[in-house]
Amino acid sequence: MKLLSLIILLVLPMNQMPLVAADNQLSGSRAAAMANASVALFDFWAISHNQAGIAGIEAFTAGMYTGNRFSQTEMPEASFAAILPAGSGNLGFSLQHFGGSLYAEQKAGLTYARFFGNKLSAGIQLNYMLTSISEGYGRAAAFTAEIGFIYEIAPGLFLGTHLFNPTKSILKTETHHPVEEYISSVIRSGLVYQIGSKVLLSAEVEKDIRHAAIPKIGLEYNFIESIVVRAGISNNPMLNAFGFGFTKGSMQLDISASHHYLLGYSKQAGIIYSF
Repeated sequence: MKLLSLIILLVLPMNQMPLVAADNQLSGSRAAAMANASVALFDFWAISHNQAGIAGIEAFTAGMYTGNRFSQTEMPEASFAAILPAGSGNLGFSLQHFGGSLYAEQKAGLTYARFFGNKLSAGIQLNYMLTSISEGYGRAAAFTAEIGFIYEIAPGLFLGTHLFNPTKSILKTETHHPVEEYISSVIRSGLVYQIGSKVLLSAEVEKDIRHAAIPKIGLEYNFIESIVVRAGISNNPMLNAFGFGFTKGSMQLDISASHHYLLGYSKQAGIIYSF
């Protein structure tokens, strides 16, 4: 009943139509542990958060991520991505899935990112997005784009900006419940400050054009050489997050959990391997 109520709350406000537009689902346990205050991070899972952040990856790298929203069996999430250095930039490919048999969203993306000089990096991604609802409501698909930038303002201080679906692409279905619904258009902007070799602070604001802004703050502390501790908080709605990162040679393992003040706990984990 809790899951059904959540889906009804998501679906019905959209002009009382049976298909809700897809959102930009973010992947990566590192970011999740920092309440997704990640728009200015150079990171493997920047392929999901801000494609400019994969420009610094220097070897072929692949990763998998999984999670469970609010401890509901019908709300799993899973992602796979691979990044390949190619000439002056990096190429990336990603697959994302969220949801179960009642409601599901999928996204496949192709990415290109590179540095422009020593301070500016930029990335762009083209997506194919699919949303489906059971009980005969059908499926709808659309192509979208996203673009991001990261600029080093001063040593250790970075500004990041990311635009998702700036063209306001629309999901369409031709079933007996015809729907045309805008996919979320979202802008995120924020700062990352690396304090020495131990502490990283991250802050950002996310604004969906349909909703109020969401401020986020994250902290990462390098506890010892191979172990990192992370925490984060966001508002509107209130969410607290916490997690760890473990590095062993070319492999990185990240574990995190977050708590939504109304819907409860979500858990995430991911693994990244650099060849």
